[in-house]
Formats: sequence, structure tokens, C-alpha cells
Amino acid sequence: MKRAIIILAVFSLIIYLAGCKVGPDFESPQTDSPEAYRFDPELTDTIINLKWWELFEDPILDTLIKIALEENKDALQAAARIEAARANVGYTKADAFPTINVAAGAGRGNYAGFKTDVGSNFYAFPELVWEIDFWGKYRRSTEAARAELLSSEHGLRVTQISLVTSVVSTYFQLLDDMSKYKISQRTFDSRDSGTQIIQYRFDYGTIPEIDLNQAQIQQAIAAAAIPVYRRYIAFDQSAL
Repeated sequence: MKRAIIILAVFSLIIYLAGCKVGPDFESPQTDSPEAYRFDPELTDTIINLKWWELFEDPILDTLIKIALEENKDALQAAARIEAARANVGYTKADAFPTINVAAGAGRGNYAGFKTDVGSNFYAFPELVWEIDFWGKYRRSTEAARAELLSSEHGLRVTQISLVTSVVSTYFQLLDDMSKYKISQRTFDSRDSGTQIIQYRFDYGTIPEIDLNQAQIQQAIAAAAIPVYRRYIAFDQSAL
């Protein structure tokens, strides 16, 4: 009876000490949020999952974004951090549970000290190791690992959103520069034709030289714009 009371007291002490963990439970920081949202939370999703760029119905843009998400180093590193954080959560959880170790071996020899007596010896020693989490060390580690996982997942989403936004912006900037490049070419062709006509008229003495000079200036301005937009296009393509 006395032994049972002692055992019960020991277990009660263990349970009490296990509850004496250091520090309060982890809680997310309080944020000021509206009581009601304009949209149903169940119908909303993250921007990256909505694939809003598909609204443009541009296969080239879809392909560029797919390649960027699969091969961008920042996105790959963010995904790797998530995998590491998930593994860390599993490790910290496993530390809180008991582990079983078994040491086994065998030997053959003259254990009795006689030359003629040779025998075999086998042994196995099971060992149960359990470090009781008195002060909440493992629980705190698990909470920290989970917080790190959430932070890594958030970082991946932010990286993906930033990457997609950059690709979309650069792609449409490329289309705009290509359009302006074509306009500059057509403008130059028009200025060139007009300058030739004015040159003929000046040669025949029907217009003053100032008209020819103005036409030549407009032609030079149109010609200078062509390589500028060509460089812009090269920059945009390099960014993609």
C-alpha cells in the first residue's frame, strides 16, 4: 500500500512539473480587422492560386509565368525553406516522444576458463529513453518550428506574387515597346518619303531652304527613335 502511494505521488509530481512550462503559450499578434468582410472568406483565395493573369488569354504570357515559377532561384529557395521547416516540425515533435534502443551481440569462446569448453554467448539489452518535457522545451520548440513553417509558406507566396507581377509588368512593357518601335519605323518611312519630295521641290526652286532643313530635322528625329526602342526591347527580353 505504501509503495502504491509513493508511485502515485511520483507520477503526480511529474504531471505537475510537466505543467510548469516556461513562458506563455505562443499566440499570433493581435491585428485590427473589420467585424465583417465585403467578400465571403470561403470564396476567397490567394492571388497566386487565382491565376489572374489567365484573364489576358495570352498563351505566351502563361508560358513565361510557368517557366518563371518553376526555374526562378528565389522561388526555389523559398520552396526549399518550406520543406526544411516542415521537416523541422517533424523533428521537434519526435523529440517529445520516447525512443527505444536495443543493443545486441554474440560471441563464442572459453568463458568458463577451461581449454576444452567452448561456448556461445548471446545478449540483447533493450533501452527505453524518454526525457520528460518538464519545462515545455519541446513544446516551445514545436511552436517555434510551426511559426517558422508559416513564415516560410508566407515568404513563398510573397515571392511568387512578386515574381508573377514582375513578369506580367515586363511582358506588357515589352509589347508596348515593340508597338512603339513599329510606330517609329513607320514614322521614319513617312519622314523619309516627305524629305525626298521636299528635296525635289527645293532643287527646282519652288520652296525655300528652311523648309528642306525642317524636313531633314524631322527625319533625323524619327531615325534616332528607332535604335532607342530597339534597346528597350532588348532590355525587356533580358528581364524576362
